[in-house]
Amino acid sequence: MKPIGKRTLLAATMLCLLPFAHAGAADSQPSFLVKNAYIFSMSDKYKKPFTGYMLIDASGTILSVAPGTPGAGIHATTTLDAHGHWIMPGFISAHSHLWQAAYRGLAQDRTLPGWIDALYDKAASHAQAEDFYWFTLDGALDHLQHGVTAAYNFNYGNHWGRPKTERDDVDHQQFRAEQDSGLRFVHGINPTADAADHSLDGARQHLRGFIDWTRAQPASTAFLSIMLNGTVAFQENAASARSEAMLEATLMKEFGVGNQTHYLEPPDNIASEQAVFPYFAQSGMMGPNLIFGHFIHTTPEILAQTARAGAAMSWNPLSNGRLASGTADIPTYLKDGIRVGIGEDGEASADLADPFENMRTGLYAIRDKYQSASIMSPYDVLRLHTVGSASVLQVSDRLGSLEAGKLADFLIIDPTHLAHVFDPYATLVLAASERDLEQVYVGGRLVVDHGRVLTQDINAVEAQADRRVAASLPGHTGRHK
Repeated sequence: MKPIGKRTLLAATMLCLLPFAHAGAADSQPSFLVKNAYIFSMSDKYKKPFTGYMLIDASGTILSVAPGTPGAGIHATTTLDAHGHWIMPGFISAHSHLWQAAYRGLAQDRTLPGWIDALYDKAASHAQAEDFYWFTLDGALDHLQHGVTAAYNFNYGNHWGRPKTERDDVDHQQFRAEQDSGLRFVHGINPTADAADHSLDGARQHLRGFIDWTRAQPASTAFLSIMLNGTVAFQENAASARSEAMLEATLMKEFGVGNQTHYLEPPDNIASEQAVFPYFAQSGMMGPNLIFGHFIHTTPEILAQTARAGAAMSWNPLSNGRLASGTADIPTYLKDGIRVGIGEDGEASADLADPFENMRTGLYAIRDKYQSASIMSPYDVLRLHTVGSASVLQVSDRLGSLEAGKLADFLIIDPTHLAHVFDPYATLVLAASERDLEQVYVGGRLVVDHGRVLTQDINAVEAQADRRVAASLPGHTGRHK
C-alpha cells in the first residue's frame, strides 16, 4: 500500500486544525472529501468493508459514505487521498474514569475493594480541585491518542470532608478538562457523594446547580449528556442501598438523566450485591436509561429482568482481568437482548486506554470461557466497541458508525505492517495496534497525527499531572523521573 501523500496530508491537516463553525445553511456544503479509502463503516447498510469515499460538511457531519469514486459533481474545499489506508469509526468507551490516568499501576496486587482503598482513600482524597483538571485532561488526551473519540466519564465525586465550594470546583474543573480535550463525553456526576448533602433535597440542589452551570458554559458538540454515577452497590447495608436506589430513581425521573452504576464487579462480595438487585426494580430505576457497569456475577433472573426492562451494560475486559474480577458472559447477555458496550475503564485499573488491547482481551477471555473459537468473532467485538457503546450511551443518532447524518469521528489506520489480509475484521481486531493508528479525527477535525496530540501540549499536561500526583501520593516519583 502506498503511504498517504505528504503534501495532500499536510493540506488536509491545515484545514482540519481550524475549528468548525456552528451548523447553518452554509455548513451543509461539502468541505472535506476522503477518497480511495478502505472503509469499515460499521453501519447496517455496509456490513463488509469497501473501497470508497466519505464526504463531510463544514460542521463536521458526514454528508455521504459510499463505495467507488466520488462523482464528477462532488467537490470539497479539501480532498484527502487515503491511498487504500483503512478508515473506521472512532472507538467509543462506554465506561471510563479519565482522572485516574494519573495513578496508573497503583495497587497491582489487589481486587476491587483493596484497590479502591489505595486509590480513593489513600491517594486521590488528598488531591486538590485544580489537580483534577490536569488528571482528567491527561486521561482524555490519552484516550484520543489511542483512537477513542467519545467516552462516558465517571468524574471523581468522593467529596467527603470538602466544603461545598470546593466540591463544586472539583466538578467544574473536570468538566472544563473534558471540554478542553476535544474528546466527546458523557459527564457522569455523583450528586450524593458528600455525606452532609446525602439527602434528596441536597442531591437535587447539587445536580440542579451543576446543570445550570453547564448551560452557562460555551456550547460544544463534544458535550453529549449528563448521567448519574450510581452508587447503590457501594452502600454499607441493605437499608442504605434501598434508600440510594429510591433517591437516584427520583433524580433520573425529575431531571431526565441516565444512570451508570458499578454493579456485580468484584468477586469479594457477590452475594451481598446480588441481594440489592430488587431495589433497582422497586425504585423504578430499571429501564433503557440504566447502565450496569461491569455486571459480571449475574444470575439468570437478574439477566431476565434486565433484558425485559431494556437496561444496558458496559463491559470492561482489561480492568476486569487486571483486578481479577471475572469474565462477563457477553454471549448470553446479547442472546437475552441486553445492550452491551465496551469501556476502557480507568487508567488506574486498566492502566492502558487502548481499544485494540481491550477488544483482544475481551475476545480471548470469552473464547477461553466457552472453549470455543467461534462463540464471538472479531466483527462482534469491534461492533460492541463502536455501535454497541453508542447504543448504550444513547448517542446512536450521532456516533458509532460512518454514515450520512452522523458526526465525522473516524480513524485512519495504516495496514502496511499487517501482512496479507485474509479477513479484514480479523486483521483489524487481532493484529492492528497503536503503531498502526495514523490519525484521529473528531468532527472532521484532525486531533491526533501519528501519536502527536494537536489540540494540547501533552508533554506539559503530563508534567502537570505528575507533579500534582506526587503531592497526593507519598513516594510517587512520576513517569519522567
